Amino acid sequence: MLAGIVALVGFPLIVPQLAGRFGSLFGHLGLVVGRSTPEYMLAYILLQIFGPSMLPAVLALGLHNGAIIAHLLGRQSEGLYAALRPDAPHGLNFYAWEMVPRLYGNFLALCFYRWEIIMRESPIVGLQGVATLGFYIDNAIAEIRADRAIFLLLLTVLATIGIDALSRTLRGLLAVDRVRSL
Repeated sequence: MLAGIVALVGFPLIVPQLAGRFGSLFGHLGLVVGRSTPEYMLAYILLQIFGPSMLPAVLALGLHNGAIIAHLLGRQSEGLYAALRPDAPHGLNFYAWEMVPRLYGNFLALCFYRWEIIMRESPIVGLQGVATLGFYIDNAIAEIRADRAIFLLLLTVLATIGIDALSRTLRGLLAVDRVRSL
């Protein structure tokens, strides 16, 4: 959910018609930093700030993946403004009534795709001490409890397969099977 919010707020920051010429440069800079900073590094920094809880992992995965989705949506929306009529809305109306509806199918497809990736990345973030499934797998291995570690690994694999199947089903039902060009 956080990744989707970051994407919806972030992608207009790189559209010059909404953010202005200099604003879009700063928007590009912010999204480049957000998507190029590895989520485990971001989780480590947030772990130092917030302490050991689930919050650093959620924020790190949401910010990183949201920046990736925002960048992709912003790139898709570059030619959208030029294709509109001269009396098309501007500013917030352009964003709310032209951009978001036209990009919503692509937004959903990207969110479902990144949801699968977030699920696969969360155990890796847990190896840093953040209380995710990876944290418990790491503890089981440290305590030489192979049965528990294998069970948790299988649970992770089954959860990933389940999310992949659910994501594929939802994409089919919503007719957003793949990202379309505008």
